[in-house]
Amino acid sequence: MTITGNRIRAWLSESALPLWSSAGLDGEGGFFDDLTINGDPRSNAPKRLRVQARQIYVFSHAHLLGWTPAPGQLSPLDAATSGFDFMTAHYWRDQPGGFVYAANRDGAVVDSRVELYEQAFALFACAWYFRATGDDRAKTWAQRIVAFIDGHLADTANGGFFENLSGDLPRRQNPHMHLLEALLALHISTGDEDALVRARSLVALFRQRFFDHETGTLGEFFDAGWRRAESTAGQIVEPGHHYEWTWLLHHYAAAAGDDCGREAEALYRFAEQHGIDREPGGTEGLVYDSLLRRGVDLDDNKRLWSQTEAIKAQTARLEFTADTAAGERLEALLERLFDCHLMADSGLWREHLQRDGTPIRDTVPATSLYHLVFALTEVLRVRDGVTTL
Repeated sequence: MTITGNRIRAWLSESALPLWSSAGLDGEGGFFDDLTINGDPRSNAPKRLRVQARQIYVFSHAHLLGWTPAPGQLSPLDAATSGFDFMTAHYWRDQPGGFVYAANRDGAVVDSRVELYEQAFALFACAWYFRATGDDRAKTWAQRIVAFIDGHLADTANGGFFENLSGDLPRRQNPHMHLLEALLALHISTGDEDALVRARSLVALFRQRFFDHETGTLGEFFDAGWRRAESTAGQIVEPGHHYEWTWLLHHYAAAAGDDCGREAEALYRFAEQHGIDREPGGTEGLVYDSLLRRGVDLDDNKRLWSQTEAIKAQTARLEFTADTAAGERLEALLERLFDCHLMADSGLWREHLQRDGTPIRDTVPATSLYHLVFALTEVLRVRDGVTTL
């Protein structure tokens, strides 16, 4: 059964966006980290930087898509501005700089870690907020973030960037992937050619360190010199990240004129061959959380974000390759997403499922709305030719 564009637009416009711009928005500024399965905010929990940044993206994008809430509800641009103002007022650390990990509702810092992952998402938020508003503050903040990353996290000896100010191990590809995502967004939003130059260097690191040319797999964990981590950690791969890089490489190639077709094809084929649960019943057809490089799944659980990244990969295949089968895969993944993860018309979802489809957690994390909005609007844009809500 095809999940129609009207159904996707209704879920976004009438369920998810109204809920997360009201119950998900903290009246004291910014956004809550989680809602309960009844749609109530967990107001006693710290608010992570990544949540503020991802929700700024969500509502900036919703504004660009022309989403108009019901009378009396907050506009998407006002919601995005609430997050942007809260993030920039409370999370930035003056010395030596960088956005911290988490704050309380009143903005008091409760976790002062300064992680590359958080800087990447703050940059992503600034790129999208600038695209939605033209507010020069967002461009200034983007420049400040890039300067901090260069000045305090760059590994000039081995390439790439450290995980954080203390250089913790293992090193991971994941923050670099999201930094690439942010730089592409910044390039599109501002026309900044320097962002594209930086993106090139990250793709070079991917080719040299993250991507295993022999197996066509993407490593997750590495030592200080970007060698594969020892023991099982060095064998772990995540099909969701294979799909995510598939989308990124195709869009980077379109922007930079740098052919990444071979690498994108290998990542996609590995994930399609090994990353899908094909056992009848339960979560059949959904993407596994993690595998070993030889294609053996590590557990039977299914995270929401892995499904959305698989959906995005299919849209990239449809847009940039001659793979007509990607259309069938897209429809199958959409059907399983709506059947297994999304909770009817509530604007909520089941974040993490066991093999039999039973939810693992009893809260709904705000972080996943970014994945859902990004993936579903790509479906609307590529499959349906629709760029409005």
